Amino acid sequence: MKRLLRILGLLIILTSIIALYLIQVVPIPTLYVQFFTILFGYLLTLFLPGLLIDLVFAQLGEGSEDDIGILCGGLPSGGYLIGYTERSLVFLSLMITYYDSALSYASILSFLSVIVAGKAIFRYSSKETNDRACADWYILGTLMSIGMALALTWGIFRFLLIG
Repeated sequence: MKRLLRILGLLIILTSIIALYLIQVVPIPTLYVQFFTILFGYLLTLFLPGLLIDLVFAQLGEGSEDDIGILCGGLPSGGYLIGYTERSLVFLSLMITYYDSALSYASILSFLSVIVAGKAIFRYSSKETNDRACADWYILGTLMSIGMALALTWGIFRFLLIG
């Protein structure tokens, strides 16, 4: 299952990169440029950090006989789903801030702090194991996911939509 998710993610990433490049090169109406930039930028923000985090965790967990998801418990693909949700919320909050001039980017930081705090509370309160490594993996994954989503989303809105 994990291999299938990696291959699907890689295909979506490559398609999004090619589409974003073509959108910048091929002359099309502005309305379509914005729509397709947001669509393929969202897909890139959704899947690229997940693939990179998966590769980093595979390297960090090398030598371990068990997968971290199995070792710490939880849903079989729960980390992927939580990561997709986190990155979707980051993308959505930056998009709302981009299009709504009444909001500031400081409001995004307060929103993101709620995501991190809420996730930390749920992770620690629902943990049945006292294994410190599991908590470290969760926090590392969360920070990597949010950090990469912020960087990618900011780059998409700053360089591709504003110009």
